[in-house]
Parts: sequence; C-alpha cells; structure tokens
Amino acid sequence: MFNSNFFKNNRERLAALLPNSLICIPAHVSLQESADLPYKFRQDSNFWYLTGLNAPDAILIIDTSKNSSTLLLPEQNEYQKEWDGAQSHADFKKISGIGTYGAVSELSNFVKEAEKKNLAICHLAPLPERVEPYGFYANPARKMLEAKLRELVSSPDEIIDVRKELGRLRQVKQNVEIQAIQRAIDITADTLEEVKAKLGDFNNEKEVENAITAGFFSRNSQGHAYEPIIAGGKNASIIHYNSNSEALIGDELLLLDVGAKVNGYAADISRTWTIGKPTQRQQDLYKAVLELQDFAMNQLKPGIKLRDYQEKTENEAKRIFKKLGVNIDRYPHGFSHFLGLDVHDAGLYDEPLVENSVLTVEPGIYLPDEGIGIRIEDNVVITKNGIKNLSESIPKLL
Repeated sequence: MFNSNFFKNNRERLAALLPNSLICIPAHVSLQESADLPYKFRQDSNFWYLTGLNAPDAILIIDTSKNSSTLLLPEQNEYQKEWDGAQSHADFKKISGIGTYGAVSELSNFVKEAEKKNLAICHLAPLPERVEPYGFYANPARKMLEAKLRELVSSPDEIIDVRKELGRLRQVKQNVEIQAIQRAIDITADTLEEVKAKLGDFNNEKEVENAITAGFFSRNSQGHAYEPIIAGGKNASIIHYNSNSEALIGDELLLLDVGAKVNGYAADISRTWTIGKPTQRQQDLYKAVLELQDFAMNQLKPGIKLRDYQEKTENEAKRIFKKLGVNIDRYPHGFSHFLGLDVHDAGLYDEPLVENSVLTVEPGIYLPDEGIGIRIEDNVVITKNGIKNLSESIPKLL
C-alpha cells in the first residue's frame, strides 16, 4: 500500500516548507524491558512518515538546499548482527527511496558543512523528560539528538523546531493514508459485529478483549492501534480504563474503545452496549450522547477551529445533560482529535480545519456515582463542505 514514492514525496514536501535547511529527524531508540530484552520496538511516527523504516537509533538528514536525503545508521556490533540481523542498505533503499547512507558518528560532518553554506539547522524539539499530566517518560531520542546538535552548532539557540511543519503535513491525509484508515475501521467494524453477536457468551472484560484481539489479527491487521478499553459498569466512568479484568454484570453497560491498526494507521471507535435490558435512565443518557454527537458532527467543516468547536460543543453538552439532572462544570476530554499514524495524531488545533483532515467525534458522559459511562466515537474525514463518516457502517444501538 505504501511504497518508496510516498516517503520520498513526504520528504520533498517537508523540504519545500524549509528551504536552505539541514533537517535532522531521529528514529526512536530501543528501550530495555527486562534483563537483556528490549520492549517491542515502535518507530517514531515522524521518522516513519519520512522513511517507512523501523530501524532504531537512526537519524534522517535532509539537505533542502540540494533536495538530498541521507540515512545515518548506528554501528552494529557482532552480537547485534548475529541476534538481530545485519542492516541491509538495499532493503532500506527499496522501502524509503534513500540511496545514501552513513554512520551516526558522521553527524558532525553534515552539520559543519551546513554551517559553511549558512543553512538553518532544524530538528524536532524534545518533550520534557517526564510528560505531564500523563505521568510517563518521553522516549529520549529527540533529547539526545538536540544535545548533540547544540554541541556542534555555533549558535545553539538558533536551532529551528519543525514540529509545526510536520504536523501540518501529517494532518492532511493523502488518499493512500485514508485508505489505510478506512481498512482499519472496516476491520474494527467486522470484529465488533462478530463480538456483539455473542456478547452473552462472555463472562468478563478480558474475554471480550481477547475476542476482539483475535478478530483483528484474523482479518490481517497489525492488531490493536492502542491499548483497548473494555469497561463494564462503573469502570466505564474511568475515561482511560484498561485493566479489562472484571466480571460482566447483566444490568450494566459495557463501553468499548478499540481500533485496529493497518500499515501503521489507526482506527479509533467507541461503542456502548447493554449486557442485559437497559434501564430507562441508561437509555435516556445514551440518547443524549447520540444527540450531542449529531450536534458535533454538524459543526465540522473546513474553516472551523477545533478549539472553538470544543467550546460550542461543550456548551451544548451542558444544555443537553442538564435536562437529565446532570450538571457539567468542565467536560473531561476533547470531542475530537486528529487520527492517523498516532491515535492522537499530529495536527494544528489552533488553525482552521482543512479538507482531508481525519478526526474522531467522541462525546460521552461519565457518572461514577451511578456506575455509568457512555461514549460513542466515530471517525470522519473533512470534505469540501462538511464531513464523511468513515465508520457509519458500525451500528449505534444499545
């Protein structure tokens, strides 16, 4: 689905935004899981977008003054060659379209030459070491590269951050990207249909998760695009619950937030099902969430800013839920986010939406005191005049 022309074109589009520059983009590093074993490697999305390669510890160099790309690779020791396999420049070239290679240790030569030509030095600014409020630590690749660049350049404070330029490119999806997202959505749809048909056979959340996992893999996806949420009853009021371990109870609702991954691209779908017969309260709240989603979808079109859309939809949420005795002071999450290589994909939230941006639309209500959590989430693409719902085939029935 993705060939070297896709990655070459992405590099050229980025270069066109940054003339007379040397752009340095790091791959993720390999991280230890235990003893002598690393975590399963997941490439940095920006590096993959520009190369298609899953090689860790590499650096992509783009000299936009001559539209050339070079891949700097870490040196492999004999253990790595024997156990992990030797790097193949021929294979890398076939995937990425890059024909020039060097060692990571040669970075200084590229920077010195660029400064002689008065090229701007560009990189992706690192996140803080600990990323709040999420409470996890950033992969250190960007910080390591920035530290090295600051050693090498004559004016460290003039290194340019290109996150915005890459975010703008990645936000607007090409046809091949939309096709991958659509395939991921279709696999998710077929799997959810299969699982719902036998919902009464499952005893606990984990059994539901396992059935979805099997369905994703049996349909030739790469598995889950993110950690799945299978939340029964009160667990559904925890927005990112993913223990997926408790028993299913007949009078509760079951919230599923899942998405398959195809060629690295994500689906992100939420549905809320009833395990038994829904109460009137559950039905009323569910209908309110559906009403709110309809409102949100009708707001989306080119020219809308997501932050303005968030405010308008939040005000509508307060109005809708107040009729059901629920007063919302602050809505706990965004009604939409960009979708693509990352489930929360790169994009510009403060600029007007443009055609071919792909987003989620995901209103919900979370009432821990009532043991209720409801979310309905679809994936849409911005069209010339509005949106196309890529996941409209997935039923929204309790």
